[in-house]
Amino acid sequence: MNFKSILFVFAIVTMVGFSSCDEELTAPVLSNTEVGENNSMTATIGGELHIDIEIDAPGKIDKITVDLDPESGSGDDIEAEYTSYSGQLNADFHEDFAIPATAVAGEYHFHFTVVDQEGKSTSFEADVDVQ
Repeated sequence: MNFKSILFVFAIVTMVGFSSCDEELTAPVLSNTEVGENNSMTATIGGELHIDIEIDAPGKIDKITVDLDPESGSGDDIEAEYTSYSGQLNADFHEDFAIPATAVAGEYHFHFTVVDQEGKSTSFEADVDVQ
């Protein structure tokens, strides 16, 4: 192999190496969402809201937040942050989100957000009946 051939191969290997480093990772993807038992979109005061969501996060999960906001304006936001999934590329988020006994019955807006270690985020939203 002559010097020009070696230089050409080195240039190709270098370009491939740099292009793979510059790849933009996609935001987390959520699938198979289930909110409430059997996807009922209901939660029980003093009980729990069942949540089961599959997460694919090429940038690795940093944190997951869950937030229930009352639609009527009465009642308090119910929030939680989960860091136990941190560092995972793929996860099956299967948690029972506690609904305080002091919660006000009614329609709530459910926000589920995954933030990856690259700072990208994806959310899923739904209306939930708290009874």
